[in-house]
Amino acid sequence: MRKISLLCLLTLLMTALLALSGSLALAQDELSGTIVISFASQDTQTWEALCAEYMELHPNVNCVVQLRPAEAYQDFVRAQFAAGTPEFSLVNGNFVADLVNAKSFLDLNLYMDQDNPYSGQAWRDDFDPIALANMRDPLTGELYLLNTETVQVLWFYNKQAFEQAGILSEAEAIAATERNQPTWDQFLGWCDALSSAGFTPVAIEGDFRSFWEQRVGWLARMYADQFTRDEAELVRCQPGDYCFREGVDDQWAYDPTDPGNDDNTRVTFNPVRKMIAFRDGLQSVNGEAWRQMYENFKQFGDRCTPEGWIGTSDAYPLFLTGKAAIRLDGAWLLSTFEKDIRNLAEGTYNYASAEEGAPTPTPSANDLAATVFELGSFNNPTMEGGEVDAAARTIEVNIGFWSIPAKDQAQNDLEVDFLMYVTSPQGAGVYLENKLDPNNPQGGINGPLGLRNVELPPEIAERFAGLRLIGNTEKDTAGTYRSRGIADYQPSVREWVDLAQRYFLGELTIDEFLDGYQASLENNFEGILEHQNLTPEDLEDPSRKPQNF
Repeated sequence: MRKISLLCLLTLLMTALLALSGSLALAQDELSGTIVISFASQDTQTWEALCAEYMELHPNVNCVVQLRPAEAYQDFVRAQFAAGTPEFSLVNGNFVADLVNAKSFLDLNLYMDQDNPYSGQAWRDDFDPIALANMRDPLTGELYLLNTETVQVLWFYNKQAFEQAGILSEAEAIAATERNQPTWDQFLGWCDALSSAGFTPVAIEGDFRSFWEQRVGWLARMYADQFTRDEAELVRCQPGDYCFREGVDDQWAYDPTDPGNDDNTRVTFNPVRKMIAFRDGLQSVNGEAWRQMYENFKQFGDRCTPEGWIGTSDAYPLFLTGKAAIRLDGAWLLSTFEKDIRNLAEGTYNYASAEEGAPTPTPSANDLAATVFELGSFNNPTMEGGEVDAAARTIEVNIGFWSIPAKDQAQNDLEVDFLMYVTSPQGAGVYLENKLDPNNPQGGINGPLGLRNVELPPEIAERFAGLRLIGNTEKDTAGTYRSRGIADYQPSVREWVDLAQRYFLGELTIDEFLDGYQASLENNFEGILEHQNLTPEDLEDPSRKPQNF
């Protein structure tokens, strides 16, 4: 009888588990509604493939791909919020930092403890824990921007061009060192040698987009870091501050030799103290440190860039065709380089300046002759001088910046379910298959995925494995907040771009540029505060949590 009772008990338990499993499957199958993907991207193949697979699992869901060009993307996002509840489900929230700060997007951390039905574990366990920690607000744990790929910004070069210029052996000797990092003066010397050998040294753009969000903007942010690390003590959270973390901030000590010394897991910076420091002149943009940095930048503009580079929107073909020897880019180039050359030669290259849906411009004879060459790479050349605090770091971070607008519960639950699918091994497999498809003209990945149980193809993984990590600047640091306007407040960004372009063109002296930039930030200070949800009253007491936070 005892055995029979145990058998009955096991049978009942199995029946209950099957019923529960069936209920969960039914709940998934009953998902319904519309998902609209509106990233700043042109990779329709990948997202249409993901939508198709998802709709196969959920026949009552309509998944629509409506990708947008990066140009005017933030205007597109803002317009939908201004009109009411946005139609889109997934956008790149990093374009509208003020809307993120205003909590217009869904806090994805609320879902991290829920089971992912596509992986069979808590959603948080699908992510690399370090990547997940870096996505969160260090104080609140809120998560508004989901990042799935890692990226490193570095400089790629044409080994054949370097050999012709007589500098390949020097570059390869540096590549054999731990950091693969020349000095700034060495780098400028390479530019001179390449010019003498008949090459344009560096293929770089000089339009507004490049200055704000791409290569020139990267340089402004990455190198401001070299000169402002020592400001950490000035603006970090102090005992008694609302942001001070016991066990973290009380254990921290400034160490510029440690590339991770100011990670948000080790120290917290107080945004109120930053605004007070700028208001009171303790942090500025016209002191000796900024002078040294921009004098170096002017040397770069004069000795390394293409002729007439200010205002140009796409210099990449110069590199692909071997006319320019160096390209500042992300590690994603390692997954797209051969395809980009093929597309250029075949006339299917998608020029950055082309409007959405416009035909590709007819390639020149030189473009048609483009052939693959051997790539080398080096990390950010490190500036030297009395105002420099530490060796140069780079943008070395998880990216993606996927955000969901805050809507009603049912709609947001559906949109999160789609993200759970995409970040599961099943969905990530579809993602990688299409991203790495050599016939996908807009494919390619930025770097290894910050997801568990997802592996890259061996040949791609090997390319990324050869990169040297030197430290990340794309985070909340002590002073880089003022490197190109403040906090992406557009009036301050636009004025900095105008001033910087005029400086590079030789229309402004270094003093006129720096003093003009300082005056611009001071004149925009009230708007900058409001943009960050701060008020003048908040600045009266930096220990108090701002009233709109």
